[in-house]
Amino acid sequence: MKIPPSIRSLAALTAALFLPVPAAHATVVSADSPDTLVETRWVQSDSSNVLIDTRDYTFLTVIANHGTVDGARQFTPGASVILTPTPDLGYLFNKWTGAATGNANPLTLLMDFDKTLTAVFSPDSRDPDTDGLTNFQELLTYLTNPNLADTDGDGFADGYEVTQGFSPTSDTSSPDTRMVAYTAVEIRFGAGVGKTYRIESSLDLETWTPVESGIAGNGGEITRFYTTQAIPKRYFRALRE
Repeated sequence: MKIPPSIRSLAALTAALFLPVPAAHATVVSADSPDTLVETRWVQSDSSNVLIDTRDYTFLTVIANHGTVDGARQFTPGASVILTPTPDLGYLFNKWTGAATGNANPLTLLMDFDKTLTAVFSPDSRDPDTDGLTNFQELLTYLTNPNLADTDGDGFADGYEVTQGFSPTSDTSSPDTRMVAYTAVEIRFGAGVGKTYRIESSLDLETWTPVESGIAGNGGEITRFYTTQAIPKRYFRALRE
């Protein structure tokens, strides 16, 4: 029986390659044929056209939420990699966890075995323009200028407009003439010259809390006003210190 040439070629190739049990990291064998791709640590071949890469590799897995990390991911054992973290808009690089700790930037990591590394990025809580909004809030929430306290130029700081329910990016939306009236209690008491006094308050006439202290006497009557905002009932008393 005559064996077709294609069957004889397949048998020859099979006889030329002896493959052991796959190891943890396999190398790649490439032959003349584009259809031949073999992964193994050890190959025996009688063909001079087979190229064999016998090196082992170590692999780096990087986890980075709210940012990116530049650097290679595959290495020969003992190689070093330089990793540079870059935060997304509104975030700052915080620290490394996993295969490295600390906050070195850039980080040099020895790849002597497979490693997993996490780059931790946190919201940017800085407020360089002191308008009451963090960089994170300005860049991602309100779309205001983190270096300009009054983004829309209406005369009010961005943070104040936000707390009052107005838009910090529109000069037609501003808290001009916005007014809130709260009730207050007026207290008058006699205070001698050379004496100091304090005002205390209580909700139940049993537990007293200082409201103001170090009030210097004037030899007559002293008047004080204290807000009752959000306090449905409060008692006051004046005491000599």
